[in-house]
Parts: sequence; structure tokens; C-alpha cells
Amino acid sequence: MRSHFNSSVQFSDFHVKLFPRVHLVIDGLVMRYQGRADLPPLIEIRRVTVEAMPEAFWHRREVTRVNLEGLQIHTPPRAPGSPPMFHGTNANLASKYPFVIDEIDADNALIVLLRKPADAGKPPNEFAVHQVVLHGFSFSHPASFHALLRNPKPTGEIRCDGQFGPWDAEQPSETPVSGNYSFQNADLSTLKGLHGILASEGKFSGPLDYLDVAGVTDTPDFALRTSDHPMALHTDFTAIVDGTNGNTMLTNVTAKFLHTVLETQGAVVDVYPTIRGRTIFLEAVSKHARVEDLLALAVKADRPVMTGSARLRTKIVIPERDEDLVNRLQLDGQFGLGNVEFTNSTTQEKVDMLSRKGQGKPKDMNIGDEASDFEGSFSLANAQAKFSKLEFSVEGAAVLLNGTYNLDSGQFDFRGHLQMDAKLSQTMTGWKSVVLKPFDHLFKGPDGGAEIPIKITGTRENPTFATDFHDKENTGRPAEKGPPPRDR
Repeated sequence: MRSHFNSSVQFSDFHVKLFPRVHLVIDGLVMRYQGRADLPPLIEIRRVTVEAMPEAFWHRREVTRVNLEGLQIHTPPRAPGSPPMFHGTNANLASKYPFVIDEIDADNALIVLLRKPADAGKPPNEFAVHQVVLHGFSFSHPASFHALLRNPKPTGEIRCDGQFGPWDAEQPSETPVSGNYSFQNADLSTLKGLHGILASEGKFSGPLDYLDVAGVTDTPDFALRTSDHPMALHTDFTAIVDGTNGNTMLTNVTAKFLHTVLETQGAVVDVYPTIRGRTIFLEAVSKHARVEDLLALAVKADRPVMTGSARLRTKIVIPERDEDLVNRLQLDGQFGLGNVEFTNSTTQEKVDMLSRKGQGKPKDMNIGDEASDFEGSFSLANAQAKFSKLEFSVEGAAVLLNGTYNLDSGQFDFRGHLQMDAKLSQTMTGWKSVVLKPFDHLFKGPDGGAEIPIKITGTRENPTFATDFHDKENTGRPAEKGPPPRDR
């Protein structure tokens, strides 16, 4: 043990009984990596109990049971490029120790992944193992195992069954493992900003430091804090997991909710040395999404303000900070919305009027229920969304905007300009059209129609549309200081 684990070995007491059965008890077993007292013990076991028939040592080579009481494993940190923590051996362990242990069990064990010295201010990752049982352990064949452990965040129970080994003495991290897992009753509310109870099932295989994992998750009541609209969320995923440190590469995640499908890939890795948790890096694409689904996911309202098709592409970063997930969420992407119709009749009527005036037919009531198209770029940080090059178009008119939207308050502030096919005087009839005719050249756009600076402010429930003549350059930037323009 000293040679193979590169550790000092100590115990406080030792008892052995040989007949009628071998009964061995070791109390207070402590193994310290390289004898270092400044680190927690590599392995610490309050009591080891071994049971076997006497002939096991000269004939049957079979140990009936090994019980590890109060097992704690602290994996010491290893810097990149440093030598392996454990010494390899040229000995054939299967030949040197031809024993088979029928059963190894440990209840209420603890596995702790220690940090590197540079990360000393960051709490270690701890995994409470309620139960682990191995059957048929030897150095020549894989052993079957059953494990039950508690995941710290999101809090929930994980059950694993599979095959482990044979043990790779030269590179323990390359020891093969395979099996199935079940993750039940995972409480997403332990992650600030989320709600719901998640369940997941899947399978895994490979060496400990390069596990291929494939599975599904189901959360029937998933919700973000900003919306509080519970909905069923299903994902199918494949990933590569480093079982020695928990870092995960998400090769593909397909998320489905309502009538929307998102395709995602990325990584969940430990980046910041002094903060507990992991940073999530994702790239998400959707060609099959609905506007109303995305709004229901993100916005707190009795009903979505619009319906229609959606497509989007975005980079997602969630840093490892102990605060609300929505506040940590960072987005940077582009989107497009098609065949949009507003659910608020007053808003839809304003859109219809915009189309009528844009076509120079302000009194043509046959122009109604106009579908709109949106596209633009967006970013999100600290629950504040910023939009640039946001284009909103209906037949006869297009609106180009820059602005912001707050997920918590629902307030927005957009500035830009309105372009119409019709001239300014053609947006009115009768004497109003005559009065406006001398101003056509002042608001003439590059395509001959009218171009007018505008702003849209207010909240999602009560938007306000107005001209913005303090922004005569049509840049979409906030107006300069001065008296506010009148709404027109």
C-alpha cells in the first residue's frame, strides 16, 4: 500500500482471529499521500473488517467480505504535466494477488476532490456516498457494483449499477467502468433562479477520466424566476465526463419544450479558482421554435404578447457564482421571427395602421391582421437585454431600432427610425395630406418614401409609440438632453 499509493500507512489497532473463520479488524487506518500532514489523508477508514474461510489463503483464494466503515477518500490535486499520483508497477497483480473478494461494501462514505494550491480559497467538491457494494472484485476481472449517492447541486439521489475494473495499477484513472444511472427528485430550486424537479436516466462507459455518457432528462414543472410559467422540459444528451474532476463536455443536447426544439453543445468546467461551482459554456441553435414558447419561458405575463415562428443562434455563458442564475446568465446571439401576430388587439391595430400608412392607404380597412417579421442581434447580462440592428417589418413599412429590455421590470427603451414606402403626405387624407405635402422632402428616405425618427418605451403591458425628433440622425441612440418630444 505504501509503494502503490505513494503514501504513508498508519493504523491505531489490529485484531485477527483465524479459526473457525478468519476475522480481521483494522481500526483507524490512515494513508497520507507522500506522508504530507498539510493535506487531508488520501484514504481514511475508521474500521476495516475482513471475513474469510481459513482455506482462502492457501487453496480457494476467496475472501468472503470486506467492510469499510467510515471511508473517506481525499483525491490530492495534480498539476498538469506532473507525474501520476500513484506509482505504477511492473508486477502482475492478478498473479501476485490471485484473490477474489466476494463482496466489498461501504456505507456513508465521503469522496472529496481537493483543490490545487492556487485554488485553495475554493471549497472542495464533496460527494456523499450512502452505499457502495462491489461483487467479485479481483485484479484480473471486472467487478459488478451498486452505488447510491447524493448529488450536492441540484440536490438529488443518484443510483448507479454496472461493472468496474479490472484495476489499472499503472494509471488508475484509466480503469474501465460501465453501467447505468438514475438521478431522481433533483430539486432545481437549489440552483437560484430555477424551479422544478428533474429526473434523469442514462448509461456510461469508458475509462474513469473519459466517460461516454448518454441519457435523458425530464422536468415536468421547469420554470425560470423571470417567468414562473411551469412547463414540461425534456432533453436528450450525449457527453464526455472526466470522472476524476467532474468536468463535462456536452457533445449534443436536444431540448424540447412546448412546440420548440433547441440544439446545444458546449462544456461545464471548473474555471474560477476561488468560487464554488462550474462555468457553463454553450452554443444553442434553433430552427424549430415558437415566439410564444420563448416568451413563456422568459417573461412573466398572463399570455405572450405575440405568436409566430422563431429561429435563433446564441452563445451562452453561466459563470460559477453563488447568485441567481438569471442574473449570471450571459447571452450573445442573433434571432429572426416570422409571421408574428400580436395577441393584444390594440397593439395589433397599431401594426395594421402602420402597414396602411406605409402603403399610402390610411383608410383601407381591408388591410388588417398584418403579420410582422423581426430580426436582429441581442446580448444579455444581469437580466438586462440589449438589442441592436433590430428590424421590424410589415408590408409597406419597416422599423429599425436599438434598445434595451429588462427581464425583471419588463421595461424597455428603443430608439430608431421608421421607413415607409409612402411619402409623409400619403399617410394622411384630405386637408392633412395637403398640409404635410411641403414636408415630404424633409422626411424623404433613401428609397423615396418617408423616414421618421421614433421611439418605443414603456412596459410589455403598456408600450408607448412616439416620434423622436431629438434623434434626427436616425441612429437609434437615446435622445440628447432637452425637453421630451410630444407623442404623435
